Amino acid sequence: MVDRKGREELNRLATQMRRFLDAAEESGRKEFTSAEREKWNKFVAAYDAQEDLVCRNEGIASLDQTRLGPQIIAGDPMETRNGDFRRGGPRARSAHAQCFTKYIRSGLAALNPDEMELLQSRYAGNGNGGLEIRNAQGTTGGAQGGYVVPEGFSYQLEEAMKWFGGVDGVVGEFRTDDGRPFPWPTVNDTTNMGRLIGENVQNTETDVVFGQVTFNAFIASSDIVLVPLSLLQDSAFDIDGLLAKLLGIRLGRLRNYYATIGTGTNQPTGILVAAAAAGLTLQLGSGSTSTIAYADLVDLEHEVDPAYRYNSSTRWMFNDTTLKVLKKLVDGNNRPLWSPGLTASFQDGPAVQLLDARPTILGHAYVVNQNMPSPAANAYSVLFGDMSCFKLRRVKEGITVMRLVERYADYLQQGFIAWERFDSNLIDAGTHPIAVLQQSAS
Repeated sequence: MVDRKGREELNRLATQMRRFLDAAEESGRKEFTSAEREKWNKFVAAYDAQEDLVCRNEGIASLDQTRLGPQIIAGDPMETRNGDFRRGGPRARSAHAQCFTKYIRSGLAALNPDEMELLQSRYAGNGNGGLEIRNAQGTTGGAQGGYVVPEGFSYQLEEAMKWFGGVDGVVGEFRTDDGRPFPWPTVNDTTNMGRLIGENVQNTETDVVFGQVTFNAFIASSDIVLVPLSLLQDSAFDIDGLLAKLLGIRLGRLRNYYATIGTGTNQPTGILVAAAAAGLTLQLGSGSTSTIAYADLVDLEHEVDPAYRYNSSTRWMFNDTTLKVLKKLVDGNNRPLWSPGLTASFQDGPAVQLLDARPTILGHAYVVNQNMPSPAANAYSVLFGDMSCFKLRRVKEGITVMRLVERYADYLQQGFIAWERFDSNLIDAGTHPIAVLQQSAS
């Protein structure tokens, strides 16, 4: 049903606005004065309000295709005006059209109650003479509307994670200005002590025995990652920063691997290999290929001399599988020996207290190192001792990330690579600061 009175009011307002424009144009000015701009804005507000009222009364989305009178100008009327009063720039939209666009883009949750009512008033079957939507638009088919729906995208990048570490921040670390061989002297005089002598008896000569551990500087590389220039330009993420982070993590994994199980032949010496080679090894009895008893932990602790045992840097080291084995230890009444950091109440339920100190084993902290072997036949599964006696050498510059611009320019690509120089070894003057637990052979 056509709201003729409403449309007549629209025509009246449009006529007044035309006359206002004509008067302003005759003055020869290209812009409104502040007073004229204020008056014009009031005209536009009145016109838009009347247009929305007509749309509501007639149950249509827009008057753009059904106008009985002239249209008004959007934007700056002094510069965009033309003969038929078509709106300049983007066509002004009715309140319903704006609500509908908001609904399509953001869903019902984005609409306020007035906007919901406006949309519902235009739907068929509501008793208000609304127009029923009979066409079947969609978001999957391009011609049915899919072309106008932007592809969804999450602006958060999910990174796959896998624990690594156990060496950095736990063992001793030192840096050198360059990568030349670096000797670390040792001395072992623990088997010597003074002696009682008689009067007028000559003293005995007993030399001090020195040794040394030499650190090299092996080059660790992250491998090259090639990235097209188009990806660098179009990506929604900081590819440069992301690659620098990921390549650094690659080197961290490599460093932890070799600092744990490196053989020492053309590669760093790992803490497990060095401790086992030192000979302070406790092998479990038959039947303990995958199990560890509480008594085994006590025995391993006392393999280490008290001079090392009670230092602040003394720790256990094992992987997460071994930690699970230790958590399952029970006493003679089948009660767990592990004391979890949990609190519980009827109101809040159990909650982990992350700020509390982690549980200790026989009073000593532990560190999880996933490069340590899991319990298996003859496996070296647990280390215990003063971890500061194991040294990680890093050349001063640390990790360097390089961008290879010219090398792959003919492919419109850039290469990214990270590298560092490091070595590791155990400083053992002869009293073996770290002991190793070895599972039984069968």
